[in-house]
Amino acid sequence: MKRKILCLMLTGLLALSGCTSLLNHDYVDVQPHADRPVTEEDSSIVRVETYKQLMDGIYSFVQDGQTRGVIHIANYKGRTNSTLEADLAAACDEVKYEDALGAYCVDYIRYETSYIVSYYEADIYISYRRTRDQVKSIKTVTGSSAIREELQGTLSSFGSEAVLQVSYFNEDESYIRGLIHQAYYDTPMAAMGMPEIDISIYPNSDTVQYGAGYPRIVEILLTYPEDQETLRKKSVALADHAESLAPQLAALHGEEAAREAFDQLRAQTLYIPSGGAKSPERLNTTYAAAVEGRADSEGMALAFQLYCQLAGVECTVVSGAVDGAAHFWNIIALPGGEYRHVDATREDGFALHDADLAALAYAWDRKEYPACGNQPIPDGEQAPEDTAAANPDGSGLTVPSEDSGDFSPDELPADSPVQSASPQPSATFYVGNKNAP
Repeated sequence: MKRKILCLMLTGLLALSGCTSLLNHDYVDVQPHADRPVTEEDSSIVRVETYKQLMDGIYSFVQDGQTRGVIHIANYKGRTNSTLEADLAAACDEVKYEDALGAYCVDYIRYETSYIVSYYEADIYISYRRTRDQVKSIKTVTGSSAIREELQGTLSSFGSEAVLQVSYFNEDESYIRGLIHQAYYDTPMAAMGMPEIDISIYPNSDTVQYGAGYPRIVEILLTYPEDQETLRKKSVALADHAESLAPQLAALHGEEAAREAFDQLRAQTLYIPSGGAKSPERLNTTYAAAVEGRADSEGMALAFQLYCQLAGVECTVVSGAVDGAAHFWNIIALPGGEYRHVDATREDGFALHDADLAALAYAWDRKEYPACGNQPIPDGEQAPEDTAAANPDGSGLTVPSEDSGDFSPDELPADSPVQSASPQPSATFYVGNKNAP
């Protein structure tokens, strides 16, 4: 199964296309204009009798990309205390400024009216600021998971634009930006540097308020730190490296597989404290850690994420801080539903508890990540006296003091849990290959 997953990852990467999504999904298309007016044989002509039909007729022209349409208005029942001219102006404005598609793609709408025997005829003229291909490329999605998947596809192909019509959307730009960051860290095979992000939401919620369920169009423009050709070449090299490691990692399971991924990364990569995006060297990428062998904490966390994906181990990249400085590491899932921290920048950084990291001045948003093993003592509280000397591995064994007369540590057998207990991780950061002299 792991080999099949790897093959799919590598096949998709090697078939990169600047505009093609790597993911196929089913979508629920929610349209606000369900009841369209009657269309005559000429598709550019519709017949309406109510204000809603009038507005839907104009919307249908926009939806079809028409630059001109004709509306025949007979037996008209408009808005209360309004005229046909006022209703036409209001309907054009509503489609242009308040509808998601209109706000995204329409430059202006104007109309001309005339009376013909028994009905009014309104000629509608529409100018667009988007191409028909751009409108056709809009993907309709529902929910944050579907948004993330589409974003992963865009990032995997180093696409520069994603336009999504999102149903049940009542969020803002920071919410979308957060989903982009999640998608980036969940796609380490294509994590060659976080792109600059420009987000526009149509209509703008500052001027138009909508209830739950009304669709919005989210336009995302991405600018990468390197040109697409360079990124594609790096991706191919990274895929080759991943393919060479995959058999060894896929042969293991659970914690053993995660430990092997940790050891492989530690052996091949020199940790260089933070360069980040501003460094002359791009040390904060999967490619830097896995292929070039030099990376900061972000690059190492991304590479470990990739190795865990190859091994079939659930893993997450954590963005936090150590002593107030930005730092990245991972959380892995162990068999049985337990989670542990892994910081590949540390020689002693495998399978740590929350309490271990808190003691080392790590900070992270604990609401965003699962709890990992032993928890730190809350501020202002002290450990109970009867557990203050508990074994550091969390076993709960109480360690009597040497002057109690109960025992001498030298008299304990070598395999005693007290004799063999490991100390808490130190706060020392190891720079470079752990096997280096």
